[in-house]
Amino acid sequence: MASPQIDVDEIVATLEQIRQRGHSAHTVFRDWVNLMLFALQDRDDPYLEIVDDYRERGDMDHPREQRSVDLFAEAFGQLQEQMAATDADVLGAVYEEYGLSSDAFGQHFTPHSVCETMAEIAGVGDESDTDDRQTILDPACGSGRTLVVAGRKQPDGLFVGQDKDPLCVRMTALNCCFLNLDAYVIQGDSLTVEFQRVWQTSYSSLGGSVRELDDEEVEELHEWVTDAFENTVEGGSQPGSEQQTETESDGRTPPVATSVPSEQASLGAFESSD
Repeated sequence: MASPQIDVDEIVATLEQIRQRGHSAHTVFRDWVNLMLFALQDRDDPYLEIVDDYRERGDMDHPREQRSVDLFAEAFGQLQEQMAATDADVLGAVYEEYGLSSDAFGQHFTPHSVCETMAEIAGVGDESDTDDRQTILDPACGSGRTLVVAGRKQPDGLFVGQDKDPLCVRMTALNCCFLNLDAYVIQGDSLTVEFQRVWQTSYSSLGGSVRELDDEEVEELHEWVTDAFENTVEGGSQPGSEQQTETESDGRTPPVATSVPSEQASLGAFESSD
């Protein structure tokens, strides 16, 4: 499959309007990601904390639709339009393009074409001899680009992404939510199987949902992943394999927590920002 043609110029231009009001590019991008994630989780307090910070800088002096919160919402709509047109990691592409002039970004993600090849090599989407659900793991997920590609090939799989970078983890959680995937996105070091925070995204016919797991649920998931890894090594499989089935952990299935009531991931998430 050819790499998707992603045009992020419009999104970058919208975010740039906010940056020109005295903010750094990294702060604007980070706040945009957090606003989308908090809005989709219906977490009003941290959402309003970010909004209030911009209001304190005289943001309300701008006409309606030109306030920073309105521009953040406009960028969200532009992001969704591009994702609907490409089914690709548009968010990661914005990160790379917008961060070119900023020393605070500093990451470049695997090209879509390479992600396509990796998914093919791992056999994602191939017919299986069993009825077990495929589990696709990316232990250094970045913005979730490999999971996005795998999700197009195997949308009914279970996806697990992990990264040490808090911003990357949030981007991956948003991507999995937008693509309507069942996924766990873990903030922590894959090499030490460290779990700091975890977001769960859930599929529904109305669109994806996302929520952060509580401490007890994080520990339960940590135990499942640790057991799955140990059983894989004991069974003689390569621990770096990107694909496995849910029953490989001694017959245990992953602890899929109760999903939140799913709402379409759309501009409606920003409607309560006034």
